[in-house]
Amino acid sequence: MTAYRKQPRNSNLKMATRIYKHLEQEGPKTTAQIKDWLNNDFRPKSEGNASNKFKFTVTSEQISGLMRTSPLFKCIGDDNVIGENGKVYVAKVYQIVPVKTVVNKMLDVDGQLKKHRLRKRLPSVIREEIKSRGLLL
Repeated sequence: MTAYRKQPRNSNLKMATRIYKHLEQEGPKTTAQIKDWLNNDFRPKSEGNASNKFKFTVTSEQISGLMRTSPLFKCIGDDNVIGENGKVYVAKVYQIVPVKTVVNKMLDVDGQLKKHRLRKRLPSVIREEIKSRGLLL
């Protein structure tokens, strides 16, 4: 781990899984709404009720970058949001892509996972779908 990096390396994978499950229940949300939920209302089960926050807070840029690059999410539009300083800015609205669709796109013509994938680590919702199909990671 390098000195400038404050979050653990797999935190984006965990964050993608948490956001996916949240959007699955709540429906489409803006990056600002997701950031507020993660930083204020999210309670990890492993930490019990004593803690309602991440070890590190997340920024809307982090969330936006994750959701823009992840195959689990797609942008469905824009929404005007009033920031803390009172200025209006545009926030993207994201919704989930079904996990089955994401895994189908990852398979080759033989129905197996490609040998040389760009991304070696995957969010747990994708890993669970791959295991339920009996494929090897």
